[in-house]
Amino acid sequence: MTPSVFLLSLAGILLAASIISFIPAVYMRRRDSQLRAQCTSRAQGRVSGYSTSKQVTGSTFLPVVAYRVDGAEYTVTGPTFASYRARTLSGDCAHGHPLTNITDIHDLPEDLCVYEIADDPHAAGNAMREPFPVGTGVDVHYDPAKPSRSYVIRVPATSSFAKVFLFLGVIELVASAIFAFISLLW
Repeated sequence: MTPSVFLLSLAGILLAASIISFIPAVYMRRRDSQLRAQCTSRAQGRVSGYSTSKQVTGSTFLPVVAYRVDGAEYTVTGPTFASYRARTLSGDCAHGHPLTNITDIHDLPEDLCVYEIADDPHAAGNAMREPFPVGTGVDVHYDPAKPSRSYVIRVPATSSFAKVFLFLGVIELVASAIFAFISLLW
């Protein structure tokens, strides 16, 4: 195999990898965009509990919100965040520290940070209970054509997961173009 054929093959493999990387990123952005566009109606929901399947970090679970539309009751898990991370606090700064970086439920951060205490890893428990106690009223945006399609408070900006796939796709596409160009010069 000649070097130019090898480089051209490598360019083809990287091009295919970039396409594969772009697919989830485009899907996630499109899904979020469609959700924003379709969910044009609003209802007042109430936190009814916490999810058991959408665990965020450690033992922190997202709120489950119940809402009614035309007499029918629906539930949605949320709010969601672009990314989730956990930080462990120790020493004097840990005592009295809030369990999350949420300061106002009507002005949510894009990225959720959950704080755990080093000398008592169970102290955080479900950190979302503090900003979203059971019974808290929150806005639910829903699709009037399909009320079960909904989100709590807001759809966050593009998730970190989608950004990673987009970044990988761009890197692979650029590398593919470089290898293809070099193979033509070889």
